[in-house]
This record gives sequence, structure tokens and C-alpha cells, in this order.
Amino acid sequence: MNWREVFPQPVGILPFPFDFLILPYWNGWKEYVDSILILKFEKLPPEWEILSAVKDGNWEVAFQSLSNIQEEDVKNYNLSLLTGQKQALKDDVLSYMLDILFFEDFDIKDLGRDDLNALVLWRRAQVLEKKGKIEDALLLLDSAIKLIKNSSPLFSANLLLKKAKLLMEHRGTNYATIALLEELSERLSRTGADFLKGDVHFNLGNAYSSMGNLPEAVKHYWEALNFFTLYRDPYMYALINNNMGLAYLSTGVSDIEDQVRLAYGVQCLKNALKVFTKEKYPKEWASTTMNYANALQYLPTANPSKNLLQAIELYQEVLNYRREVKDEIGYARTLANMGNALAHLGKLLEAKEHLTEAFDIFNKYGMEEEMAGIREILEEIHTLMEARYDGGT
Repeated sequence: MNWREVFPQPVGILPFPFDFLILPYWNGWKEYVDSILILKFEKLPPEWEILSAVKDGNWEVAFQSLSNIQEEDVKNYNLSLLTGQKQALKDDVLSYMLDILFFEDFDIKDLGRDDLNALVLWRRAQVLEKKGKIEDALLLLDSAIKLIKNSSPLFSANLLLKKAKLLMEHRGTNYATIALLEELSERLSRTGADFLKGDVHFNLGNAYSSMGNLPEAVKHYWEALNFFTLYRDPYMYALINNNMGLAYLSTGVSDIEDQVRLAYGVQCLKNALKVFTKEKYPKEWASTTMNYANALQYLPTANPSKNLLQAIELYQEVLNYRREVKDEIGYARTLANMGNALAHLGKLLEAKEHLTEAFDIFNKYGMEEEMAGIREILEEIHTLMEARYDGGT
């Protein structure tokens, strides 16, 4: 008896690369397989402790649990996942699975079982996505879903979530995609796959935000933060806070409640910047800092000049970064926002210089919408400067 007796294996249900995890044979496997496939269990036999350790992110226990695995190839296979170093194996199937995990150039083989065949298709879809072959990736995802939709509920949900994310990114968000995500959220509520639950809520937040339903977006971002905490996943915690901050700030200001929401939005961006530092995540830092500076321009306050001056300082930091990395369009966007802040502060000549430089860059790339926005601001500045020249204050 060996690992092949266990069907389905819990592949495709944990985050990469542990979606490749293989469990050894254990004579009581049939009693546990349904619970492990939805990651809802309390105590596993020693042979399978590696699954709960990896799920909980307890890497010390995960390494220790390898000693409980009697099948040498399965032990070395899972060691490869934990260390990121490919071990030599005698088992042809396990060796092939490590090949497709560690290398992107591989032939698709029929492994004689639906769970592993679906995993192979899933891996190839990931490779095709990286190469920009989105339609081909979607076709493979559909094929993989058909193989395991009735046998591995979390693997199926994971594939459906990936499909929804690709559709939103490359075809845009619509109510059909939102309905799929809502269905996944309901389906996952009965499982122990916290990372998948959080990912679905995060994507629902993004979907509702893009459709203009900001209250629903904020609700799902808050739900996502129940799973992606600062301790468990700092990057996702910061990303969710950034997106939620933008949703709060998009509501506009008409009453006291709106002002409170804007304050929440600014706090969310501050939370994101605790993680997105210039040293560790420069690209994310620049984007979030821009969002924060933009928020300061319009945040209701008794002293707007103070906020504008702080925003200008932040824009200058981002300008320096955009210049360093030679991001010309990002540089132009920052110039435009900084010019707008300078205009609000009454520094019209400086504002005009920044906006004109930004306009020239946008013109170089044929970005008509951005050029039109700058034209409007420059016309307002021209009117104000004429009023000053004519003796206005």
C-alpha cells in the first residue's frame, strides 16, 4: 500500500506551493478524507500531521512531521515543497509532479487519476497566464474544474476563484462574476479554508468597488481583514487597507457621516503604509503614498493649508522615486496631482509649471483624457492669474 490508495489527495486546496502536498497511505484514510478535503479537522493521525502544520503555517512542526512519513519518496517529495529544493525520487509520478512545480517547460501527461490530472492542468494554466495567454489558461481551468468538481470541493472552489479573477482582470467585472464570487463565499463558509474565504471577500470588495457599490465593497474588505491580519499576512493586510481606503474616499462629502467615512479612509491608507514601506515594497509604497496625498487634498479640516503642504511633501517623495525608476507616466501623474495641490495652496506659477510638464508627457503618449483634465485646471489657473493681474486678491 502507498500514497496512490488515498483518493482524492488534498492537492489544489492550500496556497502555492503546498497545493502540491501529498499524503502517505494510512489504513484509516477513508475516515478522514472528507474532512481534510474541506480543511475542517481537529486531530489528524501522525502520518498526516504535515497537513495541519502547513495549514497553520507552523513550519517547525511541519519539518518534524516528516519523520512520521514512512514512504521515503513521499517524505522527500514533501521536503522539496518545504525547502524549495528538488529532491531525487524513484517514484515516476511524484518526480514528474516536482518537475512541473519547479520548472515551467513541461509536457502534459495523463497520470491516471483526476485529482493529479487537474493539478497538472492548473499548473499549466498558471504558466500560460504568466505568458499572457489568458484565453488558453481559462480553457485549461475549465477542463480542470470538470475533473474534480464532484470529488474535491476546495480544489474546485480554488479553480473557480482563479477563473473569476482572470475574468475580472481581462474582461472586466459584471454581475455574473459577482454572483459566482458570492456563491463561492457561501460554499466556503462551511469549510476551514480561511485563506480562500479571505481571498473571495477581497475580490468581492474589488468587484463591488469597480461596479460603484461602495458600501458592499467596504463590507467585504472588512470581512477579508478577518482572515488577512497584520500578523498572518502583512502584504494582503496592507493591500486590503489600501483598496478599502480608496472605497471610503470615493463616497464624497455631503454630511457628517461622509466626513467620518473619509477619516476611516485616511486611516486605512495609514495602516497600509505601515507595511508598504519604501525600502521593502517601493512600488506599493509609491502608489499608496499617492493615494494618501490625494486624500489629504480633499479631507475636510479647519486648516486645509497644513494638509496641502503635507500632500505636496508626499508628492515630492513619490516624484523622486518615479524619476529614479524612470516611470515617466507615473512621474507625470504625480506632477499633475502636485500641481493641483499647489494651485489649491495659491502657488499658481509653480502649479502651472508642474501641470505643463505633466501635460507634455501625457501628450507624448497620446493620453487624451489626462490631457483634458490638465487643460481644465490650467484654464482655471489662467482665470485666477488674470484676476490677480487686474487687481483682484
